[in-house]
Amino acid sequence: MVRTVALLIAAISMSRPAIPKDEATRYAKILNEIGSKYDFDPLLAVSMIHYESRWLPGIASDDGEDYGLGQVRARYVGACRADEDPLHAPSDACKAVKVNLLVGENNLRQMGVIIGANKKMCVEKRGKMKPEFWIAGYQGLSQPERNKWCVPGPTTTRVMDYHKELLASLGPKPRVVAKAPVKGAVAAKGAVIAKGSVAPKGAVAPKSGVAAKGAVVKTAVKAPAKPAPAKATPAKPGKSHKVPTARVVKAAPRQR
Repeated sequence: MVRTVALLIAAISMSRPAIPKDEATRYAKILNEIGSKYDFDPLLAVSMIHYESRWLPGIASDDGEDYGLGQVRARYVGACRADEDPLHAPSDACKAVKVNLLVGENNLRQMGVIIGANKKMCVEKRGKMKPEFWIAGYQGLSQPERNKWCVPGPTTTRVMDYHKELLASLGPKPRVVAKAPVKGAVAAKGAVIAKGSVAPKGAVAPKSGVAAKGAVVKTAVKAPAKPAPAKATPAKPGKSHKVPTARVVKAAPRQR
């Protein structure tokens, strides 16, 4: 896996704010190199080194066993492997190995080799490929005498948590895309539309239905019916042809 150099520089600088940019750039490029070669996220190595050395390349552990950025155990590297006592009576060749591990770029490449070996071991011994297992192997949390391999511990959890923190701080932020309104949709007159929703064009609340929460529904008021006009009937011969009204009209006298 490969990350942008700019992101890795930012991540390294969070751990060691005063690091010169050119030094951080060299480290970032090698992190991508080993991440690609051994198939892991370079930000995981950043997180591991944060707890191993705070990105200070020239330090050694108090017991004199571990060296450099990744705190690589020297007795298992190169000529030191052949020494009877690489800690108290190292050969000249072993001393050269230790000096070499204090060079940041060299230490990172050796760290990649160790990560690759632990990934292979965790798959063979436990069938596990997830980072927390091979990081536990790198941290020396296997117990061969008890047939326990790649067992994550509290130090592993801290590395994984810091990796999540780096992703949250430096990773791309999720984009929020607003929904486009439906073309041609018109809210009903007097209706209150929920945020982000659009009323269908010409929508009418169903008869005897229940209005949505927050909606204002206008109830149609039926106008009173106008009285039908009185139907005029033709008058009989001898009677007035005047249309009757509400008042009583006397019939005209018959003509004889």
